[in-house]
Amino acid sequence: MENQRYIYIMISATTTKFGYVLRKVGKVKYNHAAVALDAELNEWYSFARKQYHTVLIGGLVKENVERYTLRKASNVQVVIFRIPVTVEQYCKVRNAIYEIKNDKEYMYNLLSVLTWPVTKGFSTYKAYTCIEFTMKMLELIGHPLTKPAYQYTPDELLKLLTDYIFFRGNLLDYKKATVSDDVFFQPMSWPQYIQSGHSLTEIMKRSFLEDVS
Repeated sequence: MENQRYIYIMISATTTKFGYVLRKVGKVKYNHAAVALDAELNEWYSFARKQYHTVLIGGLVKENVERYTLRKASNVQVVIFRIPVTVEQYCKVRNAIYEIKNDKEYMYNLLSVLTWPVTKGFSTYKAYTCIEFTMKMLELIGHPLTKPAYQYTPDELLKLLTDYIFFRGNLLDYKKATVSDDVFFQPMSWPQYIQSGHSLTEIMKRSFLEDVS
């Protein structure tokens, strides 16, 4: 069909130590979720840390295979869902992503992730977890949510989107890693240590001191 487009959702078992802990504590197989605007994963976005060593500094990031393999892993298990959408729905998601990307206030909701076993997540002003961002994009294209977006886990998409499974297996069998100029692997600088403190203070302020209902 001429007006047929697709949005791609990926869930993954990331190779970071943080991802491993999240899977063990949460008793889930997948700990990360992302949204792509094309099958080639050239425009592939999620909420995560900005750089590998700056865990506290996060927001919307443009992802790539290197971020998943950390330039050493040869097996990164993923599931990719291909969801048919209209041109209008596609544009809604694309525009929403670009708006968030251009808004420097958005942060990664690290506290929601860290407290999930107890709180089951919570909403914070202009802050998303990876799954909350993904569910918000699904909501934009008409997928009804039966609970708040922040309460979902990536594993739940296996049931919700089972009819749309497009690929399941090693990410490197789907897309090869290429060496990029991504700053993701750069060591942490002194200004970033200071910024990390500011980021933690800001997300705590938004989470506990502001009314975000």
